[in-house]
Amino acid sequence: MASRTPAPGAIVDNKYRLAERIGGGGMGHVFRAENVLAGRAVAIKFLHPELSENTELAQRFFQEAQAVNRIRHPNIVDVIDAGVGEMGPYIVMEHLEGEGVGSALQRLGRFDVDASVATCIPVLEALDAAHRVGIIHRDLKPENVFVAFDVSRGQAVVRLLDFGIAKVLDSSGPSPRTRTGVVFGTPDYLSPEQATGDAPIDGRSDLFAVGVLLYELLTGTRPFRAPTAVATAFRVVHAEAPTLAAAGVHVDPRLEAVVAKLLQKDPMKRYATAGEVARELERFSSDPMKRSMALGRIINLPRRVAQASVAQSQGAPPPPPATILPEPDRISTPLREPPPAPAPIRPSVRTSFSDPGAPSIPYAPTRVVPSMGSPNRTSDPGPPPRGDYIASSRNVEPLVPPAMPKPLGVARNTASSASSSSASVNSSSAGPPSRYVQPRAASRFPGMYQVRGAVLRAVDKALTEDAGPRVREQVVAQLPQRYAEDFLNDSINALVAYDLEALDAYMEIATAISLHEPSRWRALGRLAIGGELHNTVRSVLRPAPDLQIAIRRGISIWSRLFSFGAWKVGASQSGKVVLQIAEFEPASLALRLWVVGMVEETARRAASFDVRVAITAGEVGFTPELTCEIA
Repeated sequence: MASRTPAPGAIVDNKYRLAERIGGGGMGHVFRAENVLAGRAVAIKFLHPELSENTELAQRFFQEAQAVNRIRHPNIVDVIDAGVGEMGPYIVMEHLEGEGVGSALQRLGRFDVDASVATCIPVLEALDAAHRVGIIHRDLKPENVFVAFDVSRGQAVVRLLDFGIAKVLDSSGPSPRTRTGVVFGTPDYLSPEQATGDAPIDGRSDLFAVGVLLYELLTGTRPFRAPTAVATAFRVVHAEAPTLAAAGVHVDPRLEAVVAKLLQKDPMKRYATAGEVARELERFSSDPMKRSMALGRIINLPRRVAQASVAQSQGAPPPPPATILPEPDRISTPLREPPPAPAPIRPSVRTSFSDPGAPSIPYAPTRVVPSMGSPNRTSDPGPPPRGDYIASSRNVEPLVPPAMPKPLGVARNTASSASSSSASVNSSSAGPPSRYVQPRAASRFPGMYQVRGAVLRAVDKALTEDAGPRVREQVVAQLPQRYAEDFLNDSINALVAYDLEALDAYMEIATAISLHEPSRWRALGRLAIGGELHNTVRSVLRPAPDLQIAIRRGISIWSRLFSFGAWKVGASQSGKVVLQIAEFEPASLALRLWVVGMVEETARRAASFDVRVAITAGEVGFTPELTCEIA
């Protein structure tokens, strides 16, 4: 049964009356509400109604409540209640009056030393408590730090928010937040190991983010700024961190040294614990009262105290704050820089990657984790139990690249490309450019699914080789600006996860301008194996004992290219190999046909004979599965 959409005035579980909507993001809505029995103001997060029936998304959604209640620290926003009602899964959190640090930075430009230290010490104490119970925040940024007005004490306090993508280090099962194998977080604040996935992350990854936060508080700018998210991640991994003095801010050299140590590329060279950093920072603002006053100035504490006093004298609750909570936890977003948010006072303009509404960004590529009885990845596998093998986007973990690669893609194997010339489509005559229409997948699944940059590069290069550079220029010219830039600059990184919408837009425009029929994408899928994808699938192309083993090998590679889909191989009653891709609803018809062509050409080369693939189900865009018979 579908959930009702939350709306002001609605009653949740006979306990909470919803007031106004105060936020929203990729997973749902945030409302201010009142507990009708206790009269307490609260904030409630809901899953979007269309997502509420998905049990795995609900599990992700409740992860924040579980993490917060496991830590139980006064500097972490309190989770009061959680449940599933008529409006779907919900989490009830304490109501905060005050201002997010991201908003305050935009308004003030930068913080002084006392305010910067006063902000970071409570954050570090909260992180220290989280790390002690094996939880890493993984998305520390100004928008997840809140300076709140504590009415009972009449002072400003700091709360750490949004443990929605936290990683539990000692979990006995797979973390629901890492099931797609991508690294979540906002690019400017990722640690190098988090950006590349080249090592397991621990609490020291959060300490790198604290270093970025402290640098930003003191200078008003981020240390690894770059025009695009990919370039930012590259700078995080490879560029030396600038000094505070280079940003025109001169502080105690010992504080400069603290920031430099936090921003070390090697986790072993950073501080060991968050508590150690908190003690270091206390040396630069040792008076707690002075720090409290610095926080109070950020949120204009005297005005808030006066408002609370008047409200209490009149027997009424204090007026609702202008800012209560940031957006709810997120899944993913396109790897791109949206238009900057206005910052009339701040010297550097902040983009919406660090705005309250910006979802977290997936970076690291994925690797299939074999399920029980699955074949070994490093040797020829034998037949799996019951004749089938499943590789699902639910069973993935971060791939370990040697380093962040240069954004030039993989080398092209021209010899192999020539051998696939029979797969080329004759599209030399391009039709007139057509008006771009947003793909239905993007409108149905905004920001929820990703494809590897290798797929974008392969589609782009195959079209260019087949139809010519002029057609390619026409396609790129009609792409939305946020996607066109990476194509124009040839800066698509093969290992990075990009929003599926970018691929959908490219394929739809190319179909209208040149191919005219989605069916022709199948030939371009075959062409990609001899070209841009050759290095990606090279390990699958060696001779296989039989066709089923060749397909099982292929699944270990193909399934890495998408954040969705559950791949399974078996045999039909007639003895043909059957490939089924379940949970494939986000895929358009053009993408499905391109995948079939890719599978066909990979299997042909591995089996060393002419392989034919027949689509038996799912030759329609946005359907739950795709099934093929291979012989």
